[in-house]
Amino acid sequence: MLVPFQTSGAKPALYLVHGLGGLMSMGRFFAQSLGSDQPLYGINANGIDGRESTASNSQAMALAYVDEILDAQPDGQLLLGGMCGGGLIAMEVARELKARGREVGLVILLDPPPVPHIYEPHKRLVDPQNPAIVSRLYRGTRAYLLKQDPQDIPFPANDEKRTHLATLAGVNACVALSQHRPKAFPGKVTAILSSERAAGFFHPQMPWAKLLLQRSTAHVVSGSHEDFFNSARYDVARILKFVLESVTHSGSRTEDPAGSIFASV
Repeated sequence: MLVPFQTSGAKPALYLVHGLGGLMSMGRFFAQSLGSDQPLYGINANGIDGRESTASNSQAMALAYVDEILDAQPDGQLLLGGMCGGGLIAMEVARELKARGREVGLVILLDPPPVPHIYEPHKRLVDPQNPAIVSRLYRGTRAYLLKQDPQDIPFPANDEKRTHLATLAGVNACVALSQHRPKAFPGKVTAILSSERAAGFFHPQMPWAKLLLQRSTAHVVSGSHEDFFNSARYDVARILKFVLESVTHSGSRTEDPAGSIFASV
């Protein structure tokens, strides 16, 4: 479900994929932080509005998002990003867009998980066959959606039926992401990480070292994964703006944003 946050601007458009809860909740904040010259679109899980049908697996999700992006932008270069586990789907979207002849300049991973379940199925985050787990997941997803700013959720919180359907879409997104088994990705990638998750991203025995085939840059901000989307969000936005400006002005030297730590994998 594509949401336009900022449609004007001369820079390559950035499309950000939702995380586990199915909602790209920081779109308005990023649009304000990145400025009027940066086109920005959020991608929510289909069905998060409580109206549409939902995708049952990550492949279906990625293909649906590709179709929505192509409808919004039939030609020209674009950039992709993903919140948390949504970065894995963003890489699949980039792979499919390239297969269709589109240019994707960069994929930006916003605090991706260590994802040990990729190669160890017994460590997968969600077992959809376990009613207790699914029930707990439903409650957590509903609470997550309803605590967001009302302007960020695409359904009326006072409509119980649509809230229920939106929650189911969020649950489906969580299950699909937890079961996703990504393949090695050959494209350009930059990660913005919380210090809590940085070790899992750089550890040579974790999947990221095998998944990313190109040498990739990472920026680390202090704090936990929860801080990343709350108290550290201004640092995240500043680094994201720097990354996007570096893509736009790749031929020129750009100063590092204050407070960020650079490393490569």
